[in-house]
Amino acid sequence: MSGTIARVAVPRPIDDTFHYLIPDRLLRQIVPGSVVLVPLAASTVTGVVTDIVDQSPVQAKSIKALAEMDPLKEVDLELARWVASYYHSPLGLIMRLLLPPPVRSGTTRFRLTDGGRAALEEGGAPHGDLLRSLAKGPRTVSYLEKRHDRRLIDEAQESGLIEACFPVSPPPGAGVTGPAYSRDEQPVSDLTEHQDRALQAIEGHIESGGFSVSLIDGVAGSGKTEIYMRAARSVLDRGRGVLILVPEIALTPLLTSRISRIAPGGTAILHSSLPPAARKDAWDALASGRAKLAVGVRSAVFAPVTDLGLIIVDEEHDPSYRQEESPSYNARDVAVKRGQLEGIPVLLGSATPSLESFWNTETGRYSLVLLPERATPSPPPEIEVVNMADPGQRRPDDPFLSVRLLEELGRTVDRGEQSILFLNRRGFAPFLLCSECNNTLSCPNCSVTLTYHQDRGMLCHYCGHLQRPPDLCPSCGGRRIAPVGTGTQRLEDVLGSLLPGVNIERLDGDVMEKRGALETIYGRMDRGEIQILVGTQILAKGHDFPGVTLVGIINAEQALDLPDFRSAERVFQLITQVAGRAGRGSKRGKVLVQSYSPDHYAVSAALTGDYAAFYRAETEFRRTLGYPPFGRLGRVIVDGVSQERVQEACAAIAREASLSHGARVLGPAPAPLPRIRNRHRWHILFLAESRNRLNKAFLAARSQRAPGIRIHIRVDPYNLM
Repeated sequence: MSGTIARVAVPRPIDDTFHYLIPDRLLRQIVPGSVVLVPLAASTVTGVVTDIVDQSPVQAKSIKALAEMDPLKEVDLELARWVASYYHSPLGLIMRLLLPPPVRSGTTRFRLTDGGRAALEEGGAPHGDLLRSLAKGPRTVSYLEKRHDRRLIDEAQESGLIEACFPVSPPPGAGVTGPAYSRDEQPVSDLTEHQDRALQAIEGHIESGGFSVSLIDGVAGSGKTEIYMRAARSVLDRGRGVLILVPEIALTPLLTSRISRIAPGGTAILHSSLPPAARKDAWDALASGRAKLAVGVRSAVFAPVTDLGLIIVDEEHDPSYRQEESPSYNARDVAVKRGQLEGIPVLLGSATPSLESFWNTETGRYSLVLLPERATPSPPPEIEVVNMADPGQRRPDDPFLSVRLLEELGRTVDRGEQSILFLNRRGFAPFLLCSECNNTLSCPNCSVTLTYHQDRGMLCHYCGHLQRPPDLCPSCGGRRIAPVGTGTQRLEDVLGSLLPGVNIERLDGDVMEKRGALETIYGRMDRGEIQILVGTQILAKGHDFPGVTLVGIINAEQALDLPDFRSAERVFQLITQVAGRAGRGSKRGKVLVQSYSPDHYAVSAALTGDYAAFYRAETEFRRTLGYPPFGRLGRVIVDGVSQERVQEACAAIAREASLSHGARVLGPAPAPLPRIRNRHRWHILFLAESRNRLNKAFLAARSQRAPGIRIHIRVDPYNLM
């Protein structure tokens, strides 16, 4: 088919673009990057024009509408193409992340054209009822179809009485926060010698311009946030924009409250928990230049910051930056690539840098900036290990707590100070066990036991299946069913009975489901109203509670049991990060680590705060096996309803990959979680010396697509479960 044809990436899990005919009325308006409404099967979807061609190999349908927004910039298109290519993710799903939230949703609306308004005023039009439905403004397709025949809607559109359109913007201001920018305002604290030296190095990159990556390796409490603030201020003073990424939504208000005062016109907040109108306005504020500073989580790496001059990635090691589901990408690495394409500095920060990032400083790809000391007057916390494997260890009635930890908790309460207890397992207990037949209650949809939640029942953390705890064992009919193991709910309950009268609160995923709960707990911690805070890994991420002088870490090394080569790194990072919450005020803190494996190098290095020792041991292990950063790792997951078909497809992928000579093939084998949501799962790992060789293995995997199975490609995976 000849004519002027647009190739359009649509938000579907497919690799190809589609060809659409550009209507004459839009010929001079549509360019690469234009956002358009196009027909796809029986629906209308939002797509992005990737390029313009003269011919289509098929009979192309026409583009329905052009969004009333500026086209995406060429640098945005280039970034999307790189992400799609590198991570083998569908281009349309990546492009979707570059669009304003309401446009991204793809909800089709119709509005009156000038011809439609004229027909309505004249009266007697055959589509009068339909036109009157649109007299007060655009309506969604679903709204119109409930009131009018679909045939009439199509006729009105073909007659030019109505047209497809994009959502109307909300009133400005909903998603922008913070006071106006003031050049006269001064930072709140003086810099230490190490901070001053670090800032000078970073500002050197800012002043010289061009692309660079700096890694701030700073111990907990060393003042990394103050460096972020001053570096951002330096860029804002030049009239340019700043993008700051944080790993968790919970950290967004904390960082924003400290940094929003330096932003011209306020700070735009970007995360999924905001109301739709707030997300849309924040996006518009950045795209228009009304806001120059963006703070957000993973997907904010695609935010439309005008004249971007600096990208900051806080807690760069955090696995939350890695999106495993489609579209798959690592926001930290996308941030680095965006910095390269934009020609600007990128600043990564962590108290426990990822091995890949630290390795990049040793090979010269990144600059290393050290903050080896705390910025506060208090010295680093005293760290003590409690060997739970010692048979002589004194314990209270609850086997998961040591007498030593309880003693320190009591003393801390008596001194009027605060404590944090870390246990990286939510719920009351990992499972229920029948002691008569040793049967555990498992999820009917997944290959996991159901976690017991005291206030909700038996819950699967993978598919959401929920059921009441049984009175009788479904296997033997026995009555001796009891919770086994401990989670944060049980720990809170036990502490309440052992320490009566002490104000104990919990912070985990269950608590954070309640709107406003996080801010309430932060406020009460700051005011000293909470004496002991029990929580999961959210406690490890950037919180600064000056009144906390004791941190207890329970079952610190439990991640070592996972079949994942990164498990030791995760254990080291968690212990180090949680320990860093102690003694951040004027008094020295103490950390008690309960461990069954205190001699493991990840645990012992964390106890002494010796990143160099951990790095040496871990790189030796990975170099021997060829794991990152010494090789490229890929994973292919095959899932489907039929276990036999999944196994056959996975075996075929392994054979094809072996023939391609692109990578070392590990597997196929059942995934560590072999069934999720009633779909059987097998996987293969690929290890290669280069990205090109790894891609050969992935091409072999993609060639095996078949009905009834799904193939998921993961580049640089962070989760091997």
